[in-house]
Amino acid sequence: MLPYAISAKNLSSSDSYFSYSCLSCDFNLHLGCASLPPLLHTMEVEIHDLSLTLLRKLITFTCDACGIEGKGTPYLCLTCAFCVHPICASLHRTVKHVRHQHTLNLTYSLQIQPDYQICLLCVEKVDTNYGFYYCSRCTFVAHLSCAADGDIEDNIYVLKDEDNKESIEPITALRYGNPESVDSVSYVVKKKIMGEEGIEITTEIEHFSHQHELTLTHELKNRDELKNRDKCDACKRPILTPFYNCTQCRFVLHKFCAELPRKNWHPLHQHLLTLTKNPYGSDFGVDCNACTCTDINFSYNCYKCGFHLDVNCSLTSDRLTHDSHEHRRLILSNAARFGKCSVCDSEGYVFRCADCAFALDFKCATLPSSVRYEQHEHLFTLQYTLEDNFGEYYCDICEEKRHPKH
Repeated sequence: MLPYAISAKNLSSSDSYFSYSCLSCDFNLHLGCASLPPLLHTMEVEIHDLSLTLLRKLITFTCDACGIEGKGTPYLCLTCAFCVHPICASLHRTVKHVRHQHTLNLTYSLQIQPDYQICLLCVEKVDTNYGFYYCSRCTFVAHLSCAADGDIEDNIYVLKDEDNKESIEPITALRYGNPESVDSVSYVVKKKIMGEEGIEITTEIEHFSHQHELTLTHELKNRDELKNRDKCDACKRPILTPFYNCTQCRFVLHKFCAELPRKNWHPLHQHLLTLTKNPYGSDFGVDCNACTCTDINFSYNCYKCGFHLDVNCSLTSDRLTHDSHEHRRLILSNAARFGKCSVCDSEGYVFRCADCAFALDFKCATLPSSVRYEQHEHLFTLQYTLEDNFGEYYCDICEEKRHPKH
């Protein structure tokens, strides 16, 4: 029997009881696997300088590319015994990934210690004794399977060698290049004044999200004026100066929120996102895919996929330094892999610790450091551990029991 790319070890997973089997050895194929085109006997590949030959025998081996041990029919270099899975043989030498701004190069050695690094896509260890994708400009490291995830085709952009170079894919130029390459302007300037040191200050704008012109408030003579101000209509956080407000209604935006780009990229999604107010109209709300918040007014959206991010989550970097954890360095895990938050136990997109199993979801990661409660004179500061002198944990507002971790 001619060996194929995929061997079926668990026939019970098939939706048919029929299979092709070799009566002389333990080699079995699902009906679907048997219909796949046969592997080439000899092939030229990007990941190795010499041609590889298909070993027409089912063996147990450790792949020299990914380092994973398995049973199958590998490709073998007859000169140096380089041995790889058929799927690893098809890997490209150079790729671009939506999560990183530079090209990633496949390498099998790195002059660094220890013998492992952290994959900045899945936040798990990478054994640098085997192949991995590496950015020489900023030491970005990723597993072969993470950087070349075939399940998310829009994430991957293959580049040809230097002697046959293609132009950079549009997504790379838009995300990391000149911001003018996308329609990033959210407002039209209506009035400017000359400020200190000859710096122009935009004092009136026409924002895409509002029918009236907005006026800049840069300073307040009396801080008590802020107490009667609503929250920012974009981020839902308390208003602080400077901000733009409407003199005809209560619409108000932080200056920073008013200047957010109309189109932007985010590591959680492979498509360009568009900033919109009430994306499906005021009668239809959307949930943030990152923090699951339902009280969204402004969001970055991909209408093709139904993907939505509120403003706060869209501004969250894929690498955090967070005081809630002793190791502090947290990295956004691969968008294809959900995890459980170590603080609130919710399932979803998480930031993982590079040194242990701690994980933090978007809702917990984006909590404000302090909040004001109208019936209390002092600010409430976010605490990550709180000991109760009586060993009991109650909320002082609703007087119900609370979880000691929350």
